[in-house]
Amino acid sequence: MDLPCFEWQKHAEKKWDGLSAAEKTSFSSLLEVDDILSFAQSQTDSRDVTVLSDISKKYQMRKDSESASGLREKGNAYFRARDYTTATMFYSQGVCCAPPGSEELALCYANRSASRLRLHLHQECLQDIGRALKHGYPTHLQQKLLDRRQQCLKHQRDDGSSKEGGSGIASECDGSGSLPHVSPAVHFRFSPEKGRHLVAREDVAAGEILLEERAFACVLIPGTGKKSGVQNSAVEEENQDAFGTEHLLCHHCLSRTNNPVPCPGCSYTRYCGEGCQQVAWQRHHCWECPFGGELRSLGVLTHLALRVVFRTGLKEVQKVREMASWTSAPPSGQETSPRTCQDPPQHQLDGSYMCIYCLLPHVSGHPSSLRFLCAVTVATLCRSLKEAGVLQKFLSDECDEQGGGAWCMLGAVVLRHMFQLRCNSQAVTVLRDCGVGCSSVSAMQEVRVATAIFPTLSMLNHSCHPNIGIAFRTVGVPVPPRGQPGTVCGGVMVTARAFRDVGSGQELLHCYGPHYSRMPTSERRRLLLEQYFFHCGCDACRDHQGATAASGLRCARCGCPLQCAKLGYLCPRSGCDFQLAHGELSRRLQGLEELLDQATRLIEMDRPDQAAQELQVAIRDASRFLEETHPLQGQLADVAARAQAAMGRAFEAAWYRHRQLCATRGWSMVGHLHSVIAEMVCVCGSPFPRFEKCMNGPVYQVLCQNFNILTKCIPAHLIQMDGWNGMYLVSCPLQATGGRLPPS
Repeated sequence: MDLPCFEWQKHAEKKWDGLSAAEKTSFSSLLEVDDILSFAQSQTDSRDVTVLSDISKKYQMRKDSESASGLREKGNAYFRARDYTTATMFYSQGVCCAPPGSEELALCYANRSASRLRLHLHQECLQDIGRALKHGYPTHLQQKLLDRRQQCLKHQRDDGSSKEGGSGIASECDGSGSLPHVSPAVHFRFSPEKGRHLVAREDVAAGEILLEERAFACVLIPGTGKKSGVQNSAVEEENQDAFGTEHLLCHHCLSRTNNPVPCPGCSYTRYCGEGCQQVAWQRHHCWECPFGGELRSLGVLTHLALRVVFRTGLKEVQKVREMASWTSAPPSGQETSPRTCQDPPQHQLDGSYMCIYCLLPHVSGHPSSLRFLCAVTVATLCRSLKEAGVLQKFLSDECDEQGGGAWCMLGAVVLRHMFQLRCNSQAVTVLRDCGVGCSSVSAMQEVRVATAIFPTLSMLNHSCHPNIGIAFRTVGVPVPPRGQPGTVCGGVMVTARAFRDVGSGQELLHCYGPHYSRMPTSERRRLLLEQYFFHCGCDACRDHQGATAASGLRCARCGCPLQCAKLGYLCPRSGCDFQLAHGELSRRLQGLEELLDQATRLIEMDRPDQAAQELQVAIRDASRFLEETHPLQGQLADVAARAQAAMGRAFEAAWYRHRQLCATRGWSMVGHLHSVIAEMVCVCGSPFPRFEKCMNGPVYQVLCQNFNILTKCIPAHLIQMDGWNGMYLVSCPLQATGGRLPPS
């Protein structure tokens, strides 16, 4: 996913194994990115380009009328079966595969307009009718489209909806204006121990927005986002395999789109509208398009590193490299780092390319074999771009310097960004409904769909008990009126909020993944050291540094927290000789997980009463040896609340949701709380669940006890207050959470 595909890794491994011991030693001693790339260039030639080209053939991205016709016929079959949503997906696939200006493209657009009409999506239908006519829809069939257009316009007049045209993009903000927006309460600082970091200039209340920023660059992760679970039929199972993230989301802003506009040059990339298509083409895709297969083969980090350079332009890259002042001799054999990290704050919080370039690449922390893999990958990619003429076009458009010097500079910068992104890229996730069948209660699951780099957000240091929570949203790019320049960039936006009260002078801290409530100290420190190259000394790690308590385990006899021992876990209470062996713990946890899975399947099959019975047994067994804060307790309470909600038992569902909040209160996952609260109090058919204020009973008690949590943890744009009558939780197409990338 992040690193190159298995075949390319094996190819690089063979080259590494073919080096002599002296060559490996020489390479391992290199700490400057330019020197590492130079070594890799000496080890690569046109044969490596051929190998990469052969590997990339499995990713078919060529336009093909025959493939488009086959996809259109599949869509027709689903249309006849009145499955208009699936029909739309296949028509969209046909649209992306059809060559520009071909009759097949016009036919796919026209057929998709028919399915959108059946789904009462009149605006999208009108857009596709216009596209079909624009691309040469057969003259003898045009009357059908004109009649369909009149139907849509009539429906729109009757409904009072918008007029024909427009981008069809719904976004919460227009994406214009200066970004990032940094709160006046945030102050930039630098220290040799912590590097660049952010602190609170004044007292900050929980829930206060501290930072809003647009991703500098973002790359969608293909193949994710498919539903898991029980399929109802062979047709549904086929659909799960047919469509992944790359088919469902805009490749520029990550908005969900069932009416995509294709890239004119490849069958892979698609957008939510012409606005996103134009912005992406101008910024980076015009150079990436011919090498879509190679970029997929070389992994998301390689693609993102190259996109950062394309997005910046080589003139700006040249300028930043010249501005960066390097030490002549790094101390203690460590890699060099830019002195510009100590520049005034106004140059550090502007979200510019300088902020990205000054991130430490941590070259010495990466294993030598991984450094070699990254270097050979970049060297081969640059050679491939050069042989195809793409590199020369980019250099002539963006850089005054020509020849080998500019080529080497581009490769060195891309390689530097690859090293940086392993520690500083951000996982972008969405909340996806993973429920299937006829269940009346939805189940939300967090799915990673993209990798992005946020310059200012990257300055936040890690804590296993953070005081900052983040959420993402998408902003599409509307097409500007004819003759007027576009003012909206669009893309993925991140909002950072205080997760709890932060005092003046305290550092703002973000969790990179390992959290104290879900992982023991030793495991957290190991993971952080492996991927981020630092030994965590946050408050949560220091407080438990000498402790031997087992995370979330309790004595089945007296209830005391268990402590770790060599062969298992022991009760520390005097006179209690309770022991729990590792094997016995694994057996118990596996049994609970099996009961949990079985209950989930029963809910999905609309048998919540049986699921509730299974869960009663599981919760009783779990309470004997697990603390209330153990993650499995939260999962059991989550599914139990879903079962009670499916049976219409609002009070019981609220009680289990309260238990789940107790288990997850320390988490910094806003999206998880969003899914918890969506059914916390009542069950209703409305897509905007309302939290009624009940003067008596457990529902009111849960609201009173958790009101502060709700208002402080959920982004403000998701909550609408209605006086003292209650509040509504507003749905959002991309309410994402996440941390830094998980370990590779």
